Amino acid sequence: MPNFIQVMAFDYGESRIGVATGNTELKIPHPLETVTGRNKFDKLDKIAKLIEMWRPQLLVVGKPGNIEGKTELFASINKFANRLSHRFNLPVNFVNEDYTSSLASGQLNEQNVFGRRQSEKLDQLAACAILETYFNNHVAK
Repeated sequence: MPNFIQVMAFDYGESRIGVATGNTELKIPHPLETVTGRNKFDKLDKIAKLIEMWRPQLLVVGKPGNIEGKTELFASINKFANRLSHRFNLPVNFVNEDYTSSLASGQLNEQNVFGRRQSEKLDQLAACAILETYFNNHVAK
């Protein structure tokens, strides 16, 4: 029986949700998908397929470290996390997502990925950065 936990991370946005996965043994995040849909139910259905495929035991959601001027975003992220927890009966942890999108954009710029090609991958890489933060701060070395 493996002694590691499969973790799935989310970079939540109203129009797009970046998804990444990894496990606590290797601690290497892998980008999976940028989830889009007509509404929150479409997005949750797509996330359900990813959860079924990857079978995480823990979900991690990025949340800004500073609430100032972001109360609507905070409320929206909390609702998203609650939906994940209730629908999939999995624990949800929050980690600080500050600068994860900037980091992801910088990584893509270094690879000469710009414009539409960048927007397709940006949220997935931000989810990877969120997951890496989780691994660095919550998983024993």
